[in-house]
Amino acid sequence: MSKPQQSLADIFKNAEKRVEEEAAKRAQRRKELREKDISADTRIVAWIDILGFSQQLQRARTEAQYRSVYHKMLFVHEMFEAPTASDEPEETARINKEYGRTLLALSDGLVITASANAEARAVMTIYDVLMSFIGDIVMAQANCAMNGIFLRGGISIGPFYYDNNILLSSALVKAYKLETERASFPVIIVRQDHIAALRQLKGFKNYAKDFEPSQYYFKPFKSPAQKKGERFFHLDYLNFLAHPDNHGFFSDRDRRDSLDNEKYSPEERERLFSLSHYKSAARAMQRHKEKLIEAFNATNSERAKAKYRWLMAYQNRALRGYPWLYDAARIDLNKFA
Repeated sequence: MSKPQQSLADIFKNAEKRVEEEAAKRAQRRKELREKDISADTRIVAWIDILGFSQQLQRARTEAQYRSVYHKMLFVHEMFEAPTASDEPEETARINKEYGRTLLALSDGLVITASANAEARAVMTIYDVLMSFIGDIVMAQANCAMNGIFLRGGISIGPFYYDNNILLSSALVKAYKLETERASFPVIIVRQDHIAALRQLKGFKNYAKDFEPSQYYFKPFKSPAQKKGERFFHLDYLNFLAHPDNHGFFSDRDRRDSLDNEKYSPEERERLFSLSHYKSAARAMQRHKEKLIEAFNATNSERAKAKYRWLMAYQNRALRGYPWLYDAARIDLNKFA
């Protein structure tokens, strides 16, 4: 056989060898995927829907409209601590990993989860790890609502598996059904038995009765679609927003005055401190009122208006017992009947 013919044979032989090697690699990859250990993690899983977002997305035609949609979603991601929306992505990702949290964006909704096996359990009880997650959802919902972004959702507890872009979770299915079938108004709801399960976790009994967080995070909720035997609660984000302890000073002057021990007595400084925080909380509730009224007036849908009326009544209930400072945040429901 001549040298050129021999080289050609070698070329075909090498090509055939490469084909066989690639086929073997593919077969091995398929084997690994099929034999992969599918171990679902136990998590709190929340499905969050952004009210009216899908309609806004469908109406977007211009670059400016798409930019507006993008900015809204970016803000929601930022409120829910998504690393991709953070100005410190590495630090946010590190904290999320430590607390066992994940966030997935699915068009007009979010899937956010917290693991019962988070690294933070080395220094915190499982109850504190999971309730801090609930507390952060409450805070995110309040901040979104103050910016005219109203959320509806469901929370469930159960298995959650996500790897290689494959998502398997009965807890997510249940959370999604809570949002679509039971949460008729812009609230994030959870079943009563899941709250009871959380209160059985290690760490719950460490709290004195008046300081246990779950009593402030959850409020009974009666769904129009509720079936016999079902009991639901919703995250009480307006109770959070109305409370002065969750706010800072109303102004820099207030802060300076509360620290001025030459001009004011300890009692006066304490009064100034308290009054300033009450004014901040009242301002936040007034802003929520303004955004509610804007949303109500912006829609021609009676179905949507009914949702905003419910939120207006919820706002007034949340303000019961608060002083005159909150009067501007109260809503005359007769004007929106």
